Amino acid sequence: MNYMKRSFYSTTASSSSSNIRDHLNNSSSTNKTTSSLNSCVRFNDLTPISKTFDEREKYLTAKYPQQQMQLIRKRLKVEFWLDDQLRFLYNIKDDSSQEDHDQCPEDLIDCLLDMDNESERRRFLIEKLKNVKQSRSITMEFIDEFLHRIKML
Repeated sequence: MNYMKRSFYSTTASSSSSNIRDHLNNSSSTNKTTSSLNSCVRFNDLTPISKTFDEREKYLTAKYPQQQMQLIRKRLKVEFWLDDQLRFLYNIKDDSSQEDHDQCPEDLIDCLLDMDNESERRRFLIEKLKNVKQSRSITMEFIDEFLHRIKML
């Protein structure tokens, strides 16, 4: 087996003939890039100049349709709001306390979305929130707001 006994490309200015970028770019030994002078590998030096970093950056993550991304953002916004409100209603100060707040926001939203009408959802929420630490009026305001936000999902 043949093993490469020297580095991928030369990092000194005197031995630029073995530099692979010289073969790709057809440049002379005087036109050294800063990455080879700094003895580091820059793979974006090997890409065509027409593609800039900003053009390639948006394709690094999974690509979803714009409408689906909007729905995901809406759902996350409601979940974060719900978590904050439940912490307030149950008077929870930190994450380690799991007193009466056992309901996960994602599960609660899924249960409500599976129900057919608003009165059924309201009864379900009243039953789930019967042990809250806040007053009944604050709880009812929360239920009204939550049902309004669920309609938008």
